[in-house]
Amino acid sequence: MQEGQGQYSRDALNKFLDLAGGRGLLKEATAKARKQASNIILGILDENESADLSKIDLEGVIQRHRNLATGNIVPKTLATYESRTRIAVRDFLEYAKNPSTWKPGQQRTRKPSKAIPSKKPKTGTFTGESEDFEKRAEIPRRPSVHIDLQIHISPEATTTQIDQIFESISRHLPWK
Repeated sequence: MQEGQGQYSRDALNKFLDLAGGRGLLKEATAKARKQASNIILGILDENESADLSKIDLEGVIQRHRNLATGNIVPKTLATYESRTRIAVRDFLEYAKNPSTWKPGQQRTRKPSKAIPSKKPKTGTFTGESEDFEKRAEIPRRPSVHIDLQIHISPEATTTQIDQIFESISRHLPWK
């Protein structure tokens, strides 16, 4: 067999994910997402490394990719890619060992878009406290902006110059 075409190769992983999505073993969108994530993470492997995924240190590969991707991929997205890759490789290796007994790992189900109302009676110290809390919980959060300011002042600066700097800051930056 050619390199990259082995039983445990990256190409075989991609074929497995296509098969699993196409045959309904996994939801098609799940299989595609895992394939995309796996190709991104495992894309750092050379031909020899990608020829047998059963022999790689997956956590080491993920760490190598994280080091390369830092600053290029948002941390939350990177964590999602890593999780999907772990699941894809785990399922693939289990499938490759015995395809007839393999069952897909746990797939996440969507969370309901609205909170399920509690059957507990609404009680609070103050009238309407629970209702107000639930209304606040439904309000979407708005992004906040945080600005840090660093000032580097030369040791040769006079006290008058330093006072002028801080006076200018207090005039031009609103303090709340």
